[in-house]
Amino acid sequence: MFKQKINYLRQNLFVKNVAILQMGSFGGTLAQAVFGILIARLLQPEFFGVYSLAIGLAALAGLLLGAGMQDAVATLVSSAYARNDKEELREALAFLLKITFYSGLTTLIIFFFVPRIADYFYGNSIIGWYSGIVILAVFFSSSFSALTQLSLQVSGKIKALALIIFGDQFLRFGFSLLFIFLGFGVLGGVSGQLAGALFVFIFSVLIWKWLRKNYEIFPSLMELFRITKDISVFKYLKFSLWVAVDRNMGNLYMALPVVLTGIYVSTEEVAFFKLAFGYLNLALSLLGPVSVLLNMEFPKIQIEDPTRLKSNFIRVSMFGLFISIALTFSAVVVSPLAFRIMYGESFVPSVSYIFGLMVYGALFGIGVGLGPMWRAINKVKISILVNLTILGAGIPLGLWLIKNYGLWGSVIMVTLWFTVSHLISFIYLTRKLTISSG
Repeated sequence: MFKQKINYLRQNLFVKNVAILQMGSFGGTLAQAVFGILIARLLQPEFFGVYSLAIGLAALAGLLLGAGMQDAVATLVSSAYARNDKEELREALAFLLKITFYSGLTTLIIFFFVPRIADYFYGNSIIGWYSGIVILAVFFSSSFSALTQLSLQVSGKIKALALIIFGDQFLRFGFSLLFIFLGFGVLGGVSGQLAGALFVFIFSVLIWKWLRKNYEIFPSLMELFRITKDISVFKYLKFSLWVAVDRNMGNLYMALPVVLTGIYVSTEEVAFFKLAFGYLNLALSLLGPVSVLLNMEFPKIQIEDPTRLKSNFIRVSMFGLFISIALTFSAVVVSPLAFRIMYGESFVPSVSYIFGLMVYGALFGIGVGLGPMWRAINKVKISILVNLTILGAGIPLGLWLIKNYGLWGSVIMVTLWFTVSHLISFIYLTRKLTISSG
């Protein structure tokens, strides 16, 4: 039976796609981690803290350029592709390109206010200018790449999708390391992000041309730009806006802890927390591809057999919980030795905060299917309400904790935010699916 189960998993297309996408995602994350280690060693705690704050501020300012709209349009594109509806598929892609362009313009306007924000909270406007360069990098990295990745996903070219995900991380952080190594410091680090993003943009255009040659359903670049010019930005906005907001809630949860921590502690201490938080998230990133592919799997089950939705959701959630416990335990056990080898003695204080984040990491996996399920049953507004409520109470509480307990306050804040959010959402969805299937 065990052999039969292995053979089934090998033949199951969804499992295969998860494995391939995991390889690309984890490969990119691993490259980011390796380059990050070398960047930290070169910059040392104080300047690495400045670099981390710049990246964190850029993540907040660039939320409009996040993957939210891409996830929202994924349903439209996959549906049109399955029906071989060339016109609707092209309009959905054109809508995504247009909304990304307008979001980019809005983000670039925010760029000019970031230095003032950095000066107000951190007393250092240079951090804001560094952050602005990263915002430009995010714009180039995500603008056309979002279209290419989505099209690769719906056409089943998961290997190519994994390659572009890996290339994005490798190029951006690889150039950052190179420029820092050449002696350009934090400025070199953020400029490397921009240089790598430009390469990703060019690579995405080349991939699109290759995709167009193999699948006529996709438009040429000239056709796509023509459709983009004519399509109304409001055509799919009502459908996709709430999904995009919900998706970016996750990015907000990840970016805020470091940004808020920097308000009350030194840049050196920010580096210690950043590395501890990032170290656990590196291990937990293995769960990412599962969530990505569930964006299409749950809606498919909802159409084919809604009675299976609850059992599949619980099964995936328990699987995620089990994996996150195993990943967290493994990462925590090796962290004392790993940090001494990877980062050196100057970053060893981070290890105690890794142990403090054990509860956060262990329970993180229960949320692997939450986002896709909210979207599958069309209850995204409830998800947004839950997360806004938690952040509304959690940000003031978090600031109080950081002010009074330093980095341990940040550890408590992160654990409370994610655990409470995931548990409330899981309980609500389980009950909702019980009622629907009953």
